[in-house]
Amino acid sequence: MEYLFIWLALACAAYSLAKGKGRNEKLWFGIGLLIGPFAALLLAFMPATPEAREKNGYS
Repeated sequence: MEYLFIWLALACAAYSLAKGKGRNEKLWFGIGLLIGPFAALLLAFMPATPEAREKNGYS
């Protein structure tokens, strides 16, 4: 049962990372449900979109 909560938490982490990087949050939440920690790792290493960089004040 605890694995289910961990998996759901990782999907939520993927959602949050995707939102911060200007990616499609719902898509990455779904990917997070399917591949769990790997989705969060993929997003952690993906660059932010130019729009997200501009919005967050990065150049």
